[in-house]
Amino acid sequence: MKKYFKLLLVVAAFFALVGIANAGGYTKDNATLYLDGKILIRFDTLHVGWSRDQKTLDRIRYKLTCLKGKAVLNNVEYLDSALEGKESIRWSQSTTGLNKDISAVNYHMDRQHKISHSNTSNDVKIAPYDLKTAKVRFHITASGRNFKVTWCPKTGDISSTW
Repeated sequence: MKKYFKLLLVVAAFFALVGIANAGGYTKDNATLYLDGKILIRFDTLHVGWSRDQKTLDRIRYKLTCLKGKAVLNNVEYLDSALEGKESIRWSQSTTGLNKDISAVNYHMDRQHKISHSNTSNDVKIAPYDLKTAKVRFHITASGRNFKVTWCPKTGDISSTW
């Protein structure tokens, strides 16, 4: 009986650790992207995270650096298909536009010029959420065009359209 009890405790501890390991998020570091072949943007950190009970998406963090050219960050959005199976914007950082100039100083590499955002659990509460279809979209104006840079947390893919 004592052996069974110990085995049961080991199994319970294993499942508790697996549950804790699954709570967390998706992160991508140091991804670079050229916009219009002229503007070099590096995403130093991209992160989405969920609560320990895995019922609420509660963190969206990013840090980006414009290494070459002129660029303006206008907005950041979270999209997924958790509601009624069709893709919709579930969170937007700004309703009026951020208008954050992230341009490199004097059009050369400037590793000190960073724009970042870090939400606490009070700022983002997205429930239900669907990480299979989740996207974080950055609206960036560069070279006279409005770019939409999209990061898919599950796959880690980053793409842009204008």
